[in-house]
Amino acid sequence: MFYYVGVAGALMTAFYMFRLYTLTFLGNFRGTQEQAHHLHESPSAMTIPLIVLAVLSVVGGFIGIPAAFIENGHWLEHFLAPVFASSTQLKAAHHLSHQQEYIMMGTATILIVAVILYAVNTYKKYSTDQEAEATSIGKLLENKWYVDELYNAVIVNPLHVFAGFCKNIIEKSGVDGMVNGVGRLVAYSSRQLRLVQSGQVASYLLIMIMAIVVFFLIWFNDLTIIRFFNKIF
Repeated sequence: MFYYVGVAGALMTAFYMFRLYTLTFLGNFRGTQEQAHHLHESPSAMTIPLIVLAVLSVVGGFIGIPAAFIENGHWLEHFLAPVFASSTQLKAAHHLSHQQEYIMMGTATILIVAVILYAVNTYKKYSTDQEAEATSIGKLLENKWYVDELYNAVIVNPLHVFAGFCKNIIEKSGVDGMVNGVGRLVAYSSRQLRLVQSGQVASYLLIMIMAIVVFFLIWFNDLTIIRFFNKIF
């Protein structure tokens, strides 16, 4: 199982790396003339670290050569042995013969070379005027697995609907309705009270008496008011 997973990862890596290499360095330049005029070599701050990483990659490859090729090879074989010490007690390591190793390495190498040739041959024809034929898997990858579309459908669009509900129903009808309703009530009350100001003294006197009666009704109980009027009349 680990072998198949490793081969699958190697094939995908070979494909996208040589796709990147082909689109970048092979074929015609797909940018504008202005962009082509400003092309230049990367500065030493980028080149030197890449050289160091390349050398370390070569060294890492050599010290990891299997024992099937050189005696006492694969120096990294026991590098993580302390980490997997407990797991080896559950399941003992299964060692393959050199012939099986040759077959597995040869198969993986042939598949990787085939994928590299396929990537170079496919994307070397790529141009802005005539794009490579878009297959179903190509469209899927080109649209980034439709993650953005799924995100918009599941999260963005429902949030827009909820925001529209809050704006049109809660804010306009609820919050604004209450605030504007208070203002309309005050305006209506002022228009009605304006009718009371007729300029007649008798009307003002009647209103004053009614206000005094209401005051007594609020601050005194009913018996006190009855006794008060009995004393008067």
